Amino acid sequence: MRVVERPFSDLLRHPKDVSLDVEDSDVLLRRRDEPDLRLTLAARDADRAETFTALARTLRNLATHSAKALEAALGDGFPWLEFLPAADRDQFVDEFIRIVTGAAALDNYAPLSQMVREWRATAEIHADPRLAERLRRPLDAAGDRVSPVAN
Repeated sequence: MRVVERPFSDLLRHPKDVSLDVEDSDVLLRRRDEPDLRLTLAARDADRAETFTALARTLRNLATHSAKALEAALGDGFPWLEFLPAADRDQFVDEFIRIVTGAAALDNYAPLSQMVREWRATAEIHADPRLAERLRRPLDAAGDRVSPVAN
């Protein structure tokens, strides 16, 4: 899908032109010092959500019937998985399926983005032995000791 970019002021000054653009494509409204806005047709957004839900179910079924194929596909999509230990890769695959299915059910993709960011950061640590070593050192801090969180 093509995305037309316009300054936010176009929506205020030329709303009919912006509305015509939305008929054929999404419109990205650029704002100064604020996050950009995206205008789309409600039906187009519903189609995206329905498609994402179908993809989530497909991935969940693939995980059930061919876990190795799903792991390979995720490795292609996220090449940094190579740096994770095998147990962490398995955990990523399981968590990915649960989160992508839940995100589709809620039509909220922020948890999936957050999960991928966190796993990528973990892979970056594993990829840099010096960084991993620095992070394993005890912290010199005041206060009570914090117990590790059990999974």
